[in-house]
Amino acid sequence: MKGTGDDRGIALLLVLWALVLLGTLALGFSWSMRTEAMAARNGIDEARAYFQARTGVSRAVAMLASLPADNVLAGSISGADGDASYEVRVESESGKVDVNLVGEEVLLEMLKKGGLPEEAAEGLRDAILDWRDEDDVPRPRGAERAEYEGRIEPIVPRNGKIRGIGELIYVKGVTKEFHEAFLSRVFTAHGNSAQVNFLRAPGIVLRSLPGVSAEAADRIVAGRTEEPPISAADLAEMVGEGLLTAQGLALISGGASSSVYTITATGRAGGDVTRIVRCLVEVSGSGEKGVKMLGWLDKASREEGE
Repeated sequence: MKGTGDDRGIALLLVLWALVLLGTLALGFSWSMRTEAMAARNGIDEARAYFQARTGVSRAVAMLASLPADNVLAGSISGADGDASYEVRVESESGKVDVNLVGEEVLLEMLKKGGLPEEAAEGLRDAILDWRDEDDVPRPRGAERAEYEGRIEPIVPRNGKIRGIGELIYVKGVTKEFHEAFLSRVFTAHGNSAQVNFLRAPGIVLRSLPGVSAEAADRIVAGRTEEPPISAADLAEMVGEGLLTAQGLALISGGASSSVYTITATGRAGGDVTRIVRCLVEVSGSGEKGVKMLGWLDKASREEGE
């Protein structure tokens, strides 16, 4: 018995719909496989970038252990392996302001230059001072034990020397964003001086200091790469030009050298995958020196200029 034209049309339509369905399934499967392949590739590149960064850290540690620190600070540390590479920045903590030694007024002005409004800066200044002093009497805008006990996760102020700059994240008024963008970059707990060494201070530190203009900070950073490098006499000229005040000059005129360094290693792989590792190390001895790891951040955030 022969089928009618209508029967043949319905059969053809069913075949077409089946082909469309199969094509859709095949396309979906292909897209899923492509996505999984890309995810696997990104995972591999993430691991490669991480180990590139660790390679950079290891190389910087080896250099600090065997070479004069000034040579390491002035040199360039980088390497590559095919489409994977690393770059390392080594900074002396003597180029940052010691949070345990900074004066009250200088601290306040730095917080304001860091972007905090007057009232917020005063509150954070008092809270930091309360955290590091030995008593339990809060300053007018500060915080002591009672103010911290009301938190979801109660915390007790140290009431003593701050041991690591990461502690500041727990101080009343400190946000994660402000800590990462400013506090952790301009302050240290290992500086040994209320002053900073202008030959080692990053631009963000110089710009944060009262009495140091943005133009002076830029000239100092640029002058360190010139021959001869910028000197104390050049700083005196900036005072005469009104770019530095007497207070600013005093704050950048050096101090006790620190044996602690921050190593920031940026690893890259696959063209667009980046991983940043940051650690704090202490160098001791002379000749073949010892290097002690004080802190390690496996996934550091990208900083301005990186």
